[in-house]
Amino acid sequence: MTSLHHIAQALDFIEVRKIPAEPTGAVKIFQFHRKTNILHSVFTLKSRIQGPDRAHS
Repeated sequence: MTSLHHIAQALDFIEVRKIPAEPTGAVKIFQFHRKTNILHSVFTLKSRIQGPDRAHS
């Protein structure tokens, strides 16, 4: 748990340092995360919908 917390702090530190230097990079990172979150949500919904069908067959 603590190791994940330290990783998150390190990523936050890197992110904060990069934003003023590369605003476009930060925007690209944000857009990439938003796209992957949407894809993950769609995939999760698809697997939930398909899950019961697989159990019956």
